[in-house]
Amino acid sequence: MAKIIKIDPKKPDINKIKEVADVLKKGGLIAFPTDTFYGLGADATNKEAIKKIYLVKGRDYKKPILILVDDKNKISKLVKEIPDIAKRLMEKFWPGPLTLIFKAADVIPQSLLGNGDKIGIRIPDNPLTLLLLKTAGCPITATSANLSGKPSPSEPENIIKDLGGKIDIILDGGRTTGIKESTVIDITEYPPVCIREGMITANEIEEFIGIKLKRGAL
Repeated sequence: MAKIIKIDPKKPDINKIKEVADVLKKGGLIAFPTDTFYGLGADATNKEAIKKIYLVKGRDYKKPILILVDDKNKISKLVKEIPDIAKRLMEKFWPGPLTLIFKAADVIPQSLLGNGDKIGIRIPDNPLTLLLLKTAGCPITATSANLSGKPSPSEPENIIKDLGGKIDIILDGGRTTGIKESTVIDITEYPPVCIREGMITANEIEEFIGIKLKRGAL
């Protein structure tokens, strides 16, 4: 059964964060709070850990998995290019609930990309998540901490019920906002494609960049 580590998201205990980060570094799986819902985390550079994510969730291997980072300066090593529109969106909406889809660099494990060559990345607006990312020193997967097809969890109780016996740690930071998921924009195309409209509306993005988005689907 997963170890449950309760933590104050406003005043996180660094020793608890280090314990969780050590599990990630060793290839373990964690559930952790973000600025939207709870994510299912693994070291996004560890191919075996990524495989575990798919098995635990019962997720289709054809579906890609987005990742979180804590610093915009780390993006350039993970993607092939950062278009000007992406730079503007990153400056305006990061940290925050906006996932941008880039062409993945060769360092990204293919298992994160499904059958494609693109990777979704965002910087979460959550001090606890950012501290975890900084301490772990690696990008972390952030697919929702649920069984595929079930609602994204905003409270640890649902994770315990569905995944408690399949992962290593649940970092219990209490209830997340749990309103909507992140908005997903594919900036590898022009005009960019709104893959999923979440907490940031497509209209808000269109008004900011001055371009009408195309519409797609995950």
